[in-house]
Amino acid sequence: MAPRRLVLALLALAALACSEDPVPKLEAERQALVERTRPKAEFWSEVERKGELFKSKKAADAELAQLQAQAGALEPELQQLTAAVAQAHDANVQTEATLARDRAELARLDGEVAQREAELAGFAKRRAEP
Repeated sequence: MAPRRLVLALLALAALACSEDPVPKLEAERQALVERTRPKAEFWSEVERKGELFKSKKAADAELAQLQAQAGALEPELQQLTAAVAQAHDANVQTEATLARDRAELARLDGEVAQREAELAGFAKRRAEP
């Protein structure tokens, strides 16, 4: 008799469960789902926009990689040119120092020439005097 009571209790519960109208519950779930989602047109336009952004980013990354490779290839040449500029700067410094010494020597010699010309002019003046 216990199994019969159990079957009857299960049938009663099933009847109660079936007596509830599932439509309002399902409508509420549907409405909640609709509120959480976007319309298809908006969704696909967003997908397309993100796809275009991804393509643009990918192209920009490829261009950046190419430019970095070119910059890397130019690095040794840049180092050579930097070394050449440093050598030229050193040569200019040495040349300026030599030029300054030569100008000082020229000024000294000009002074000596002027002094000797003055002496000669003095000798010529004394010789010209009777």
